[in-house]
Amino acid sequence: MKIGLVTCHNIKNYGSVYQTLATQSILEDLGHEVQVIDYRRKGTDHKEFRQLTLSESHMAKKAIIGKFVPLILYPSFIKMENVFESFLNNYIKRTKNIYHSSEELKNNLPDMDLFITGSDQVWNSSINLRIEKTYFLDFVPDSKPRISISSSFGKKEISAEEEKVIKPLLMKYSHISTREKTGVQILNKMGIQGGYASMDPTLIVNRNLWDRIKKPIKTPKKYILVYQLHRNKEFDEYIKRLSKYYNMPCIRITLYYHYALKGEKVIVTPTPNQLLTLVENANYVISDSFHMTVFSILFHKKFAAIFSKNSFNGRIENLLDMTNLKNRIVNENTPYDKLDENINYAIVDEIITKKQNEALEWIKQSIGDIGGKFL
Repeated sequence: MKIGLVTCHNIKNYGSVYQTLATQSILEDLGHEVQVIDYRRKGTDHKEFRQLTLSESHMAKKAIIGKFVPLILYPSFIKMENVFESFLNNYIKRTKNIYHSSEELKNNLPDMDLFITGSDQVWNSSINLRIEKTYFLDFVPDSKPRISISSSFGKKEISAEEEKVIKPLLMKYSHISTREKTGVQILNKMGIQGGYASMDPTLIVNRNLWDRIKKPIKTPKKYILVYQLHRNKEFDEYIKRLSKYYNMPCIRITLYYHYALKGEKVIVTPTPNQLLTLVENANYVISDSFHMTVFSILFHKKFAAIFSKNSFNGRIENLLDMTNLKNRIVNENTPYDKLDENINYAIVDEIITKKQNEALEWIKQSIGDIGGKFL
């Protein structure tokens, strides 16, 4: 089949590009022709991303330094844009046309047999800053089939107002899988039955994909890898003490050059290929990122998951619950030797392999059903 995939592919974010590549690869491995529909929601184009980031910057609100913030962040913006756009160009098969609205898609609909949403937090109205109807495939005519693969609401419940908007759109899907169990619960509350709680595509795809695309990067012989999406002073201090306890440097991954001014050892926006190598070679990994947790597990690392305040922790909790690794959750008071607790990865791998096979079978059957009904 010719499949049009709609997802959060063009975000300046590692998880976004990883899951896009994984979903594309899963479908191609099943013998389908896949194109990612190059839809760019509001706030994700380079210019809009810069404007949004500057408007949310705490530095920009300071009287003296505020006017210099665009100059301070400019090198970081350039690096991010180059790194993530290069990855998309090298690995993701996008439509020639770029779309910025459902109306543009309706007026110039890509020729596809099947449209798929997923994965990532495509249905999270908080992350998207609105109910993003395009991610619910509102532009797809009723004559065309649509399914969802591991789509996430990013939260445990939605408002009645949101349900009123999205329920009619979701009812047009023939098959829906969500990334978390809470997603299926949300569907059930709306009266939409038959939802399947799957895994993130980065776990479903053949592990060899990540080995194939890894690229080298120079690092110390021993190090603790740190990647925080939501920084706070308590954990900054905890990580400093952890570095002293293990007598090895902490390498912090950051998207912004000015964090290097804090005296930390940082790597600013490594390529997604290099980041895989950084995870694989680390002695320990500490992160509040879902996908860093995924790769820590895939690469059999000793890791710790930070639960940040005011962030979407459900996806990490769901993953750790599924793999019986909830004991890897830490806070700023957790004993330092907690990281050295052994992980039985033989058992973890068995769990993931079983879920992986189930997810692949669900995808095969869902697409197979569509082939019989629509084509």
